[in-house]
Amino acid sequence: MNARAWWLAVALWSGCGSSSLEIYEADGEEPFDDRSNIAQQGLVSCDPRGDTGYTNGSSFPITVVSADGRRAEIGTANAYAVMQAAARNQGIGIRIVSGFRTMAEQQYFWGCYVNRNCNGGNLAARPGHSNHQSGHALDLNTSEGGVLNWLNAHGAAYGFKRTVPSESWHWEWWGGGPGGGPCTGGGGGAAMTPSGCTTAQAEGCGNFGCSCASGSCSGGFCAGTGCSAAQTQACGNFGCGCVDGKCSGGFCDGTGSTAKNALDCGKFGCSTVDGQCSGGFCPGTGCTAKMTNDCGNFGCGCVDGKCSGGFCDGPGSTAKMISDCGNFGCKSIDGKCSGGFCPGTGSTAKMINDCGKFGCKSIDGQCSGGFCPGTGCTAKMTNDCANYGCGCVDGACAGGFCPGTGCTARQTIDCQNQGKGCGAGKCL
Repeated sequence: MNARAWWLAVALWSGCGSSSLEIYEADGEEPFDDRSNIAQQGLVSCDPRGDTGYTNGSSFPITVVSADGRRAEIGTANAYAVMQAAARNQGIGIRIVSGFRTMAEQQYFWGCYVNRNCNGGNLAARPGHSNHQSGHALDLNTSEGGVLNWLNAHGAAYGFKRTVPSESWHWEWWGGGPGGGPCTGGGGGAAMTPSGCTTAQAEGCGNFGCSCASGSCSGGFCAGTGCSAAQTQACGNFGCGCVDGKCSGGFCDGTGSTAKNALDCGKFGCSTVDGQCSGGFCPGTGCTAKMTNDCGNFGCGCVDGKCSGGFCDGPGSTAKMISDCGNFGCKSIDGKCSGGFCPGTGSTAKMINDCGKFGCKSIDGQCSGGFCPGTGCTAKMTNDCANYGCGCVDGACAGGFCPGTGCTARQTIDCQNQGKGCGAGKCL
C-alpha cells in the first residue's frame, strides 16, 4: 500500500468513530508556493486576530498572527520565528508555505478531494480534522537546499516535529523549545507588533498618521522609516528598503519612502525614492532600482516613477535635467544634454524612429530635414558647418564650400516642382 492510500485508509478509519488517529494531516502533494511571501521572509506581524481553531473535530478560540505573510497560532508563530532566526544564522532560509486554515478553506480543499474538480483532487483531511485548522501545523519550504536536513537535525530543539511520515514539509508545534519570539509581549504580556511596539503604542501613533517602531512613533507622517532594525535587515536581504513595516523600494514594489518623505520632497518640486529626494527638480531620476529595471525591459528610461525616453514617450529626463541643459541652450535626452548647442540630435530613440517613418530626421524632438520642413540640423551642427562656409543638411555639412547642394530632399523636390534647381536651401 503506498503512502497516499495508507493515509486515506487512516482517514476512513478515523471517520468510523475513533479519534486517536485524527491528528493526521495528509495533503498528498507538497503545497504550491506562489513565492509571494519571499520578500516577507523573516517578518512577523503580531497584531492579534481572534478566530476559531479545530482539532479532532472540536472547536476552540484561537489567536492568529502572521509570519512570512502566512497565518499561524500566536505561540506557534513565536516558536517558528525563534527557530527561523537560528537557522538563518547558520545560512539556512526557512519559510512558511502554508499555515492556518479557516473552516471555509478546509471545506474547499475537502470538496476538491471528494469531487475531484479542483486543486488536482489532492488528498485533504475532513473539515475540523486538519491540524492546519489548529494553527499549530506549518508547511515549510523543505524542497529548498539544506532546509529539510536542518529541520531534521534541529527542529525538535524548537518544539517542531514531523507528524505525517509521507510529507517532509509538514511540521507541527504543540509546545516546547527555548521560548521567546516577537509576539511574547513587552511589559504586562501585551501583544507586540513586528516593529517592537505594543498594539497600544501602535494605535497611539496611528492617531497622528504615524507607524510605530521600537516603541516610538516612526514612519507614515512622522520622521523615521516605521521599521525595526530587524525588518530593515530582512528587506535589505532582497535588495529592498523597508517602510512602515513592509519591504518597499530598491528592487521591490513601492517608492521606499514614507508619507513624510514624499511630502517634504514635494515642497521642493522633487519626487522621493528610498527615503531620499530624487527626480523632479532634485538630482537623481526619481525611480527605484525596480522601476528603472522594469522600464529598461522595454528599452525605456525611468523618470519620476514612469517609463520615459528611449523607446517610450517623453524625454527621459527630470525637470532638473531639462533646466540644467537649458542653461546651455541644449535639450535633455535620457538624462544627458543633447541637441540645441550641444552634441547629439536632442531626440530619443522613439522620436528618431517615429520621424524616420516619414523619411525625416528628428531634431530637438521635432521631425526635420529629409522629407519634412527644416534642415535636419541642430543649432550646433548648423554653427559648426558655418565655420567652414557650409550649410548643414540632415546632420552633415553641405553646400557653400562643402560638397552637396545644401538642400534637403523636400527642398529639392519643392524646387523641382517649380522647374528650378536647389542650392543652399533655396530655389535657384
